[in-house]
Amino acid sequence: MKKLYCALLLFLGIVCHSQIIKGIVIDSLKREPVPYTNVLFKNGKGVACDDEGIFEIDITHEQTLTFSSIGYADKVVPTADIDIEKPIITLNPATAQLDDVVVNGDVTRYTGTKRLGLDRRARVRSSIPFGHEFSAYIKNPYGRTGKLKNVILGLTKAKEYDYLATYNIKFYEYDAVRRCPGKQIYLKDVRVEPENKTYKLEIPVEELDIVFSENGICVGVEIINTKYEGKLKSMATMAPRISFTHTDMQVLSWSRFINKEWHTGTTKSPFKEGFVNAMILIDVVIQK
Repeated sequence: MKKLYCALLLFLGIVCHSQIIKGIVIDSLKREPVPYTNVLFKNGKGVACDDEGIFEIDITHEQTLTFSSIGYADKVVPTADIDIEKPIITLNPATAQLDDVVVNGDVTRYTGTKRLGLDRRARVRSSIPFGHEFSAYIKNPYGRTGKLKNVILGLTKAKEYDYLATYNIKFYEYDAVRRCPGKQIYLKDVRVEPENKTYKLEIPVEELDIVFSENGICVGVEIINTKYEGKLKSMATMAPRISFTHTDMQVLSWSRFINKEWHTGTTKSPFKEGFVNAMILIDVVIQK
């Protein structure tokens, strides 16, 4: 009885200190909502804003929240500093430092389109949940700079699923020291809504002027929710399925959850000698 009484007091203490904060995240310059902003505790758990930039999160004690969205600088806010009566969070647009541009009379000439990346018949289909991102490193075998034209994803129809995914395509330098994706080189969202069928999804990116450097490029695919409201199922199955493939023993893939640290996404194949890596293709043109 004494233990039950103590447990009841502990529960009541938690309830009394629990508080739900509902607010909105806006652009500090345009004063417009920033949809799908991630609102996270230090342990990586949290919520995402809806398409109108509105969030609702349960606070049990004084903590700090990190607000992060692509194209904006992260903002860390102690919960004690949030105005409960008017909970408006402003995010500052991220500034990308541009290299000096040298203008001359020469016209850069390019080769015809070349397709690079992993394209194999032997495939491993994977269902990746909302909030997760995977990235693949695509090497440059030519030793000369080029430009991206298309990103191609191999997709497979899911016969049974809980949710349809939206993809946000991202581009990173390859960090040869840390051996993982490095600096993000294009800060705007590139969102696509794939169909649930078996096909190669070709995403045109030529107008974005994304450089294919001599060191290659890392292409990321973030799985985001743009269709569903309210609490979603845990361990949900997504559609369509994303194709991975068998390779020799080299690390070419990474994964992470909501802009956290990258972790090796290449896994040991359970079926044959070698690894399983993300099957992402790109079309490029190379400087002559």
